[in-house]
Amino acid sequence: MTIHSSYHTHNTFCDGEASIEAMVEAGVAAGLSEIGISSHAPLPFPCEWTMPPERLREYVERVQAVAAAYRDRISVRLGLELDYIPAPEVGAFQEREILPLPLDYLIGSVHFLGEGYPPHSFDDSVEDFAHVLATSYGGDIRRMVAEFYRRVRAMAELPAITIVGHLDRIKRFNAGNAFFSAEEAWYRAQVESALDAIGTSGKIVELNTAGWRTIPGDAYPERAILEGCRTRGIPIILSSDAHEPEQMTWGFDRGAALLAEIGIQPRPSLTF
Repeated sequence: MTIHSSYHTHNTFCDGEASIEAMVEAGVAAGLSEIGISSHAPLPFPCEWTMPPERLREYVERVQAVAAAYRDRISVRLGLELDYIPAPEVGAFQEREILPLPLDYLIGSVHFLGEGYPPHSFDDSVEDFAHVLATSYGGDIRRMVAEFYRRVRAMAELPAITIVGHLDRIKRFNAGNAFFSAEEAWYRAQVESALDAIGTSGKIVELNTAGWRTIPGDAYPERAILEGCRTRGIPIILSSDAHEPEQMTWGFDRGAALLAEIGIQPRPSLTF
């Protein structure tokens, strides 16, 4: 399979390890026709892995400058990875600072759960996951998973979101069924509900290969969810969640092979 694009990429404006230019050069070297730059969007509270709010305008201008410089070699698209957090403070900030920007696309992701403000990330470590589970959900993993997929459903309804990022991220620290089994009926019901919402919304789901190179050792989403996407006609696009140049198309051949087994032809690129 010929790989045409990679849209989920990070750089030194957030928690990436390389400059925007270095990531674009990696896209050129990989033979891509299009690359998306998608730093973690700023948040209105401190977060060590998102872009600082004061750098947002600089980011936009830098991506636009790089796009112009590389226009004869590769198409560079301006994007962000936007956190869905149902807090008024976050929604107002995003409406004011992010949505008016001249973005080509947004990846919507859920990294935060729990009560209170500022919210807690369940995504940084297993200790953070367990802390959110204990303090916000009384140790009830079913409540925590239900809230995660409720937020995925709500995010899918946002018109600005183009791609649903790492759809089953809630499994990140669940290796060996440490917290729950994805085979249980209650979990499958949450997934099916989220897929129904995504199917209705027309959003694209990424097959994010990063899980194969990190915890949990499985791509996002798992095969059963991809099969549910096929049944509903939900489009799939390959993504590597690259944080350094060497990861630009990491796992794409494996991802394409998995999709072929399921009977899914991935989108070669986004349509702008």
